[in-house]
Formats: sequence, structure tokens, C-alpha cells
Amino acid sequence: MSFGAQVTLSDSGLQAMPDRERQGYDTGDPMMDRGKPVEMFLASTVGSAMFQAFCGAFFSHYCRLTVVGQNHLPRPPFIICSNHTSHIDSAVLMTASGHPFSTLALLGASDYFFDSWRTRFLVSRFMNVIPIDRHARHNSLRRSLAMCKEFLHKRHGNLILYPEGTRSPDGQMQTFKRGTGLFAVDLGVPVVPAHIEGAHTILAKGKFMPRPEPVAVHFGEPIMFESRQFAHLSGRGLRNAAVELLEERIRFLRRGAATRGVIRSPEEFEIGEHATISISALAHRGRNTKSHGGRESE
Repeated sequence: MSFGAQVTLSDSGLQAMPDRERQGYDTGDPMMDRGKPVEMFLASTVGSAMFQAFCGAFFSHYCRLTVVGQNHLPRPPFIICSNHTSHIDSAVLMTASGHPFSTLALLGASDYFFDSWRTRFLVSRFMNVIPIDRHARHNSLRRSLAMCKEFLHKRHGNLILYPEGTRSPDGQMQTFKRGTGLFAVDLGVPVVPAHIEGAHTILAKGKFMPRPEPVAVHFGEPIMFESRQFAHLSGRGLRNAAVELLEERIRFLRRGAATRGVIRSPEEFEIGEHATISISALAHRGRNTKSHGGRESE
């Protein structure tokens, strides 16, 4: 069974999404571009519990999982943004989060998860998957964003997003796709940077049999992107700045992973439950404004 997805988010179709109520998951035409189904997979409670039990045993006995910074995860809903090197990445992140698998969904490539009836039949029994078009056309992104909002805000779920867009062939982080900023900014929930270390060794791209090697997940401080007060700025500029910050944070986690300790940025000494990042400051790189509230994460 494949645990991950290859999703390519391009710069096209990144206009502001209309913020209006939608009923259910049918957000427009019954089919996406080029015949891709619009409905997400919602696994049954029993299926999610079975998959969670399997992953718990797998990462306890076969590939030992170490988690650093789990206390940084805020109250739902939130988004986990992580590097992507292996098909086991989603299972690693879901297990490391400590949340029920039924409350987690990943953005999955439509042509990977939804075009093949075999994959659709198998994956839909165990995982929640929201379809996204690899080519990131405007209409497809609108529907994907609407389904994400539905899952986050009405079901109080959480999302897993891979900003690189596809698995790294050599285990090294690739440049983040600019389309990531659409989801990071427009969904209006905390975004948690995360770095997975060791998944590429367990199951590299092109491999089919996982090796019994250790794996670690490092969660960073959550970021709340506030953009409404900066409506005068270009929407694409705001999202690009968000992507740059996420890439910086995840690369910092990767560098800190070698220390095997709690990972904290020197500029984050007094960060509380989550930081509100001024996108205006990010876009212009001229000032650093952060406001913090709530209790301090330890």
C-alpha cells in the first residue's frame, strides 16, 4: 500500500478564492478537469482505526519512530507542512502527530489516487484524501481549497501538505512549489513546519520493500499567517512570502535534526501557542514583526 502522494503545485491559478459557505463536498461540476472526481476520500472509522493500529505496530517494532516537538502541535484545525522523500511519509506524520487518523487528511494527486479504481478502492478504506490536480489549474484549485476548508472548519480535521510537490529522488529537500502559499495563507489555520529524517532510507523513490531503519519527525513552532490586514498587497506576493518562510523553517529543522535535541530557532525564545507572522514584513524583508499570545510551549 502506498502511504504518500506526488502533488505538483504550480504558480498558475492562484487568484484569491471566494469565501462563501459550501454544502457538502460537491463544490461545482461533478467531475474535475479531465475527468478527475471531485469528492474526497473519507475512510470509515473502523478503517482508520485499523490503519492507525498497523502503523503503531510498524513504527514501534519494525521502523522505530522518534518524535521531537509534538507539543508544538496546536489545537485543531491545523496544517502540517513537511519535506517529502518516501511513500511512508504520510503514515509517519499521522503516527507522530498523536491524533486519530480519522482527523487527518492529505492532499493527494488526482491522477494517482483517483484515476485507478484499485488505488481508489484500497486507499479510501483507510485514509482521508483530498484530490488536487498536479497542474494546479484555477478551477481545480478552487474545488480543492473548498474541500480543505470543509474538512478543517466543519469537521475540525487537520491537513498534511507536501510543499515540494513530489518525493525527492535523493532524499535532499527540493525547492518548494509556490502553490503551497495558497493553502498556507487562504485556509486561515496554524501551519506547523515538520521535517522527517530517515524515511528515504526506509523506502526511497522507486523501492517497494521497506527496510527496518529508524525514522524521526521534528515539529517546529506553528505559524499563523495573517493576511486580511494587508489586503493592499498582491495576493501572490503574500503567498510567495509564506512559502519562503515555510521553506526556511523546514530547512532549519533539517539542520537541527543532527543535534537530536529540541529544535528551536534563536528568534523564537518567547513564542506561545502560535506565532502570528506579518506577511507584510515577510514580503518586504524590511522589518520583523511577530505577536505572541497564550502559554509558552516548552
